[in-house]
Amino acid sequence: MAERKMINVGAFKMLPAAPDTCQECAVKHEPHMPHNKQSLFYQMKFNAEHGRWPTWKDAMAHCTPELQAQWAKILKDKFNIDI
Repeated sequence: MAERKMINVGAFKMLPAAPDTCQECAVKHEPHMPHNKQSLFYQMKFNAEHGRWPTWKDAMAHCTPELQAQWAKILKDKFNIDI
């Protein structure tokens, strides 16, 4: 098994995401799907890299415009979240 190196997140250190999960959010999802914005791993890693907390737009930035629109509609309809 390859050595897993700690990730610096400000004053904290985290273990990297499990090898069988998304390396950005530590959640199992298809590569074309958004990252899990609610994942503490994603929030801490994103904040350490960008100096701010992630938004749903950040979590979907790598997705196609069509998928982003679908997710925006779902977030609005089901959770009243405007992105």
